[in-house]
Amino acid sequence: MYQKTKELELETLFVHGGEHPDPLTGALAPVLIRSKTYKQPEFGKKARWEYARGQNPTRSLLEEKLAALEGRGYASVFSSGLAAETMIFMTLLPGDNIIIPKEVYGGTLRLFNNIFVPYGINYSQTDFSSENNIEQAIMPKTKYMFIEALTNPSLNVIDLSLMQKVSEKTSIPFIADMTFSPTCSIRAFEYGAKAIVQSLSKYISGHNDVIGGAIITEDPILNEKLKFLQKTVGAILSPDECYRTIQGIKTLHLRWDYVSKSALEVAQYLESHEKVARVLYPGLSSHPSHKIAQKQMKNSFGGVLSFELAPMKAESMLKAFVDAVQARNTITYGESLASPETLLAYPCTMSHGSLSDKEKETCGISKRFFRLSLGFESPRDIIADLEQALQLIS
Repeated sequence: MYQKTKELELETLFVHGGEHPDPLTGALAPVLIRSKTYKQPEFGKKARWEYARGQNPTRSLLEEKLAALEGRGYASVFSSGLAAETMIFMTLLPGDNIIIPKEVYGGTLRLFNNIFVPYGINYSQTDFSSENNIEQAIMPKTKYMFIEALTNPSLNVIDLSLMQKVSEKTSIPFIADMTFSPTCSIRAFEYGAKAIVQSLSKYISGHNDVIGGAIITEDPILNEKLKFLQKTVGAILSPDECYRTIQGIKTLHLRWDYVSKSALEVAQYLESHEKVARVLYPGLSSHPSHKIAQKQMKNSFGGVLSFELAPMKAESMLKAFVDAVQARNTITYGESLASPETLLAYPCTMSHGSLSDKEKETCGISKRFFRLSLGFESPRDIIADLEQALQLIS
């Protein structure tokens, strides 16, 4: 468990949290240890380091750092964000229920429908915007409420103060996926979250070279279950990816500030464009949950926005738009988010491609709906490329 000795500012924790110079060499960069196994110091005596599926020094350092960023707790890292979700759901038993939002990452629904529901773990969906809605969704065997603090892809902000109120009233803990609003924006433990889920592949590592996930919890019993699953299932994060994530964290607040400013500038441009039907970005006053975002999200609103093109004469214009956007290679048509490169994603066939047409409609995902993740390029170049592509639409 991360032991807090003296409260440090977040910017300092991003650099130093959970880390110390290497005692052998004095190296400031974390030591990368790839070894699969370790010499045991004494016959019959259990050592800290035995076999890399169970323990690895570089992985332990990353886990200590992630707990430090949240201010307290225990962290466990896994081979992907979905692997982290899977480990949380594997702490449930057949017959148990979990409540999730109506709008949720398509991979989460795919995981439930194809893996956990057949094993008897069921879920229900509700609108988390009101206390009454949440309480009506609770069943006798509801064990968790699982939310995305910023939903994918409409970027609706779930009120964590409301979640805390309902959780305390009903004694049902909530788990918060904070992938779209990492520690530099929100610390979910301050709102009573039982556990925090992060896709390390996104803002945390931030350089488009890591696939990983993490769970951070203050509950020692849940932590023991997760550590057992980490060793037993073996969906662990490699030492190399742990190393890259540790190094990526050091610039998280700098990257967040830059892409937030870029996203707001691009969102304002798109909102004023006659060929764009709507723009969804928490930093815009037009966003349905803008006031909650202002209250809850510190240090701006992140680098991701979604937009829907205005109705067009033919769907073939969608391809022409995407091709034109990429003409100068400043915007890349591809999945994921929070990379140095600006990414234009198409939720209809990408992040939410496994959903039925009805489920996509419920989430507001039409065929003209796109998600844009701002990278480190100049927002002026991004706007210029969007403008020349939008001019093709009639």
